[in-house]
Amino acid sequence: MEKKIIRANDLQSEEAQQILEAIRSGGVDAFVVEEPEGHAVYTLHTADLPYSSLVQRMQQGAAMLNHRGEVIYCNSSLATLLGMANESVVGSSLHDYVEASDRLAYEKLFQDGQNGPAEGELRVCRADVVIPSKFSFTPLSRDKSVVGVLITDLTSEKSYADLARRLQQMQDEERRNIARELHDSVGQLLAAITMNLSQVRKEGLSLTNALNHLLDDNQQMVDQVSREIRTISHLLHPPLLDVAGLASAVRWYVDGFSERSQIKVALQIPPDFGRLPSQVEITVFRVVQECLTNVYRHSGSNQCWITMKRDSKQLRIEIKDNGKGIPKAAKVGIPSSSGLGLRGMRERIRQLNGTLRLDSDDQGTTVTVTLPTPNRASQPSKGALPSIA
Repeated sequence: MEKKIIRANDLQSEEAQQILEAIRSGGVDAFVVEEPEGHAVYTLHTADLPYSSLVQRMQQGAAMLNHRGEVIYCNSSLATLLGMANESVVGSSLHDYVEASDRLAYEKLFQDGQNGPAEGELRVCRADVVIPSKFSFTPLSRDKSVVGVLITDLTSEKSYADLARRLQQMQDEERRNIARELHDSVGQLLAAITMNLSQVRKEGLSLTNALNHLLDDNQQMVDQVSREIRTISHLLHPPLLDVAGLASAVRWYVDGFSERSQIKVALQIPPDFGRLPSQVEITVFRVVQECLTNVYRHSGSNQCWITMKRDSKQLRIEIKDNGKGIPKAAKVGIPSSSGLGLRGMRERIRQLNGTLRLDSDDQGTTVTVTLPTPNRASQPSKGALPSIA
């Protein structure tokens, strides 16, 4: 047993006795008692206790704090995260290891953690390095005098999220380029073929009925391919999204979806919805696109309702059907054949600090997306819109 003296803790002797009993039963690693020379913390570094072994071997940083936020115990992982020895951390204030700009948020989180479980993301300082971390507080005593905290290094997770964000941006840009190539290059070639067929028909007065019939068939096939190419191009990246914004692009997509699928879609978007940053607009458009695709392929629903609202605090999108619901396996994020799926939607929305909620039963499915409202983007200048026929 090693004794460590720290600044006074207000635990009463009865409470200290309770903690002592908890230590004897293997419940905690440290306790506070009042001695003639002052209050003291006793940590059991050499005790063969299941709890001690578990906490010491955790990859997460773990600590016990008194009511002022001073560390009365920390495991090796936390000391390593902070770049300090255990004995240097014990007795110090955890507040001092938090990035200065995050300390107000830390104080609020710590106060909330004295009343019940609370968690949030804060930055930890270690020498000249700032480490993004997740703090999870839990009260360990009924009088709020002892609080436990777990601190998780999010560096790897943040790196993965940043990589995923860049990959999605590259994918979106590639879709935009492919859509442009299809529209410009392939579309122009099909237009040239159409002109050639027309010229052959004009000049070929002596063509047999069979050849004229072939010309008509070829013309119809070229027209059909042109429509398909135009549709695929716009689905990859609708030009309305860049020119007129999310509301217009969603209206266009919903109209085409209803016509192709025979599923009635009730769309509610306020007339003053306005523009949003491009990343928000493409994310919401892809979510609507994915949800409607799932309605068509899996739900068996003949109706769908989409509501989009925004105010000064949040943007809210709700997509609801009256189909047979989503199987349990799919809810955990199995990717769809389109490559997005629930997991992809959640990741896109998480990168924008938003949330996705999925409610599904045998009466239907509701997908609710909530995003913090960004500043309104500038309105597009008036002018001709690209053809989407």
